[in-house]
Amino acid sequence: MKIRIFALTIGALALSASAVFAADMAPPPMYKAPPPPPPVYSWTGFYIGANGGFGGNNVNYSATVAGFPASASLTSSGFLGGGQAGFNWQVAPLWVLGVETDFDGTNIQSKASASGPFATANAGTTVNWFGTVRGRAGFLVTPSALLYGTGGWAYGRTTSSANATILGVTAAASSANQQSGWTAGAGLEYAFNPWLSFKSEYLYVNLGSATLASGAIGPVPFSISEKTAFHTFKVGLNWKFGGGWTP
Repeated sequence: MKIRIFALTIGALALSASAVFAADMAPPPMYKAPPPPPPVYSWTGFYIGANGGFGGNNVNYSATVAGFPASASLTSSGFLGGGQAGFNWQVAPLWVLGVETDFDGTNIQSKASASGPFATANAGTTVNWFGTVRGRAGFLVTPSALLYGTGGWAYGRTTSSANATILGVTAAASSANQQSGWTAGAGLEYAFNPWLSFKSEYLYVNLGSATLASGAIGPVPFSISEKTAFHTFKVGLNWKFGGGWTP
């Protein structure tokens, strides 16, 4: 009987010690899944925007008087402003392709006058507006910063005027011309958030040549033509539809 009570006492003490030991043990670690990766900006989608800037270069004039050629170049400058619309495709993690069209009103103009012993002349050209239709191809410097090149078709309207007095005989001419040519440039666009981005862009615009006037001053035949090309530097904002952040 005493042996049995002693065994029960030992068993009770063992169970008590086991309970105390188990209470002192730390709980098993809980497994936590890794956090999801941060969202990445997607450039795919339509956008519209507004822009403004400055442009200018040279307007080149060529003339033929009585069969003799002559040429002159006038510096042009002025402001511009308008809008753009386009679509981007993010074709790879670091590459973006797109198309864009824009339209800007301008007051880019050139004016000059000259005089001599037997003649005086005045001439000038104003770029009233121009537009472009271009492709874009870009590389993502960061997920939100796109460095791109661009090029395509350019078109516009110029207004030119010229008058000359030779040996007391005066002739004047003015011409409004729809011209077209090509454009090329580059830019940098930065996305602030899924729907708003800021861009800065350079374009060289060549609108080709146009005939201003031709005829005769008395018995002397003449013709005058001009070639319009200019550089533009502009900044703008784009509002994007679709795309946005992707996991």
